[in-house]
Amino acid sequence: MDSQDKKPVMPKRKSYKRNKTFFVALFNAFNGIWIMISRERNFRIHIVIALVVLWVGIEFHLSRSDWLWVTVAVSFAIIAEILNTIIEAVVDLTVGDRYDDLAKLAKDVAAAGVVFAVFVEFAILAIILQPYLWHWLGIHNLFTY
Repeated sequence: MDSQDKKPVMPKRKSYKRNKTFFVALFNAFNGIWIMISRERNFRIHIVIALVVLWVGIEFHLSRSDWLWVTVAVSFAIIAEILNTIIEAVVDLTVGDRYDDLAKLAKDVAAAGVVFAVFVEFAILAIILQPYLWHWLGIHNLFTY
């Protein structure tokens, strides 16, 4: 038997198993958050921005409805970053090391979704925080709260 006749040995892959309990699923979800924090620089940036916004909101004593909008805005950007990471991972898994125009399209559009989400986040934050900021600076006009 020649060495050419031997089939290449493929590494054994882990088999997929459904989560047996809710707590296993919850552990896996927290593992996903840890993976995002440890591997994704942009996710860490979103978390830092969220913490800064939290601090600013506490300092300005935001109203309940303002907190709702701030939470929606910040969550929107973080969720977009998570979806972007999912799309990038699936595309990379699919195409491997080779270049593909459709893979580039998917990754670029996913990144554009994050940029759009961040623009929406900043627009909402500007609308919500503007009267508080102007009041804090002593500027009084028709748009203060």
